[in-house]
Amino acid sequence: MRRGNITTKKLPNTALSAFVCLGYLISVAFTPPPPRAKIWPAQTPVVITQSFGSFGAYGFKAYHTGTDIALPLNADVFAICDGVVFLNKTTNTYPTAFENYYNSFVIIKHNCNGDQIYGYYGHVYSRFHEGWKVSAGQLFANVIMSKAVTDTESITGVDQPGNNHLHFGVARSYIRNQWGYAPSMRQMMLLGWINPITYLNKLD
Repeated sequence: MRRGNITTKKLPNTALSAFVCLGYLISVAFTPPPPRAKIWPAQTPVVITQSFGSFGAYGFKAYHTGTDIALPLNADVFAICDGVVFLNKTTNTYPTAFENYYNSFVIIKHNCNGDQIYGYYGHVYSRFHEGWKVSAGQLFANVIMSKAVTDTESITGVDQPGNNHLHFGVARSYIRNQWGYAPSMRQMMLLGWINPITYLNKLD
């Protein structure tokens, strides 16, 4: 086809279709995935009874390494991201005073949008074995009766049915002890604790 001094050639239908398909595939390949919907460890709206970094709750002369979310007995607990169950301490026997106080907890090694973190879920019971995979938003545990400290030296407690809650913590690495409370804010930072609410908000 000639228009003035410019000559153009009409593409065959097959060539035009291939060109359009190629353009579509390129646009799909370079389109970023939609942001993942925020998933909370408990059904929203949540009621926070003790914040990250708070001091002196339940008689502890220490700083809180996670966030306590008030929940009724047997309430569902959800994985915030995909991951693998790293540790399941939801048994009826607790060999140390530390484990006795937290009376059942699960640690999940999460992959949150490529970011590896450890999620600490305390005061729960779960049938998920160590090594099992979990998906973001998957129900994997239920809240059990929490304890309130009466003797900070021996870390023993008494049942407090009205104090049922999920202790939820986020850390950069596996922390064997002091995952409920740390002696100082500096120690919390050195151990790698992260404000869980701030972290969840960044997952939008």
